[in-house]
Amino acid sequence: MSGKFEGVRPASESSIEISFVYQGKTCVRRLRMKPTAANLKRAAEQRAAIVEAIARGEQA
Repeated sequence: MSGKFEGVRPASESSIEISFVYQGKTCVRRLRMKPTAANLKRAAEQRAAIVEAIARGEQA
């Protein structure tokens, strides 16, 4: 289940971690949601939005 989405993995029974690179450093954020298939997909979508914003030069 953890290898399906790049940069997304279950961190515990109640959270998911997403990782991305910002200004040359790897950043990891923990999301408080159970690592179900639907929530992993939602986390991957959030990560994709962050990565796209970084690519456009936007600040979060």
